[in-house]
Amino acid sequence: MKKTFIRLSLIASLALATIGCQSHSIQTTSGRQYLNKYEGLDLPNGEAGSIDEEVREIANVEPTLRFPARIGLAKLYNGRITNLTAEEVEEWDKAKEEMGSKFGEFVPVSSMIAELAYTAPKRTKDTPIVKSSEIFRKVRLGAARQHIDYVLLYEVFSETKTTKLASSVANWTIIGGYFIPSRKIQTTGHANALLLDVRSGYPYGTASSSLTADELSAWHNNRDKSRNLADKNQIATSLKLIPEARKMMEKLMQNLNQT
Repeated sequence: MKKTFIRLSLIASLALATIGCQSHSIQTTSGRQYLNKYEGLDLPNGEAGSIDEEVREIANVEPTLRFPARIGLAKLYNGRITNLTAEEVEEWDKAKEEMGSKFGEFVPVSSMIAELAYTAPKRTKDTPIVKSSEIFRKVRLGAARQHIDYVLLYEVFSETKTTKLASSVANWTIIGGYFIPSRKIQTTGHANALLLDVRSGYPYGTASSSLTADELSAWHNNRDKSRNLADKNQIATSLKLIPEARKMMEKLMQNLNQT
């Protein structure tokens, strides 16, 4: 009951929010068949077709998705694995129940286990900063240590802007500007998810969502309200992402049943 109240309060606090783009897509194609299409292909100049070795190596991967499965949940924030909120845990549990017993289970990827399993590459003068792709490697290694089959990575971030209103003339007064709303705060949250095969790195599907929320503020508490609105909207955006991720995984289950 308490968790439900928290979720409803969050939605009510963002009553002025407008839903942005929501989408999902899946992939179950064969890497072997993809490469075979281009082998020996006749080109306009009469030469036989060939594929760059790097492209061949990347494409040469087969889907092995099977249900029921242990699917890891890895939420990323500033390039690190972070904890799920109570609202997110509740919604992921709800999504699991809606997909039924044939789906399997969600298993949060532990940031501590991932750190234990991961060894960062040595930095050199040419590569002083660790590449962002290393976070995917860390998540996969952590998931492998937990014996997770597939991992759903998702990241939420936001953009916030503040606009002065006509009433900003109140800023010129000592008392008036303290109470009169003179700024409009607008924050847009974006969430992206990717379902990966832990062993091969095969990408089975993506999902995304966005959510924009507005709030009015007086000048004295503009910064606090901006941060609070952004934090609330990020949680709400991640909750909007979960149904899209569920639809993506349901499509994958349907495809497997048809083959």
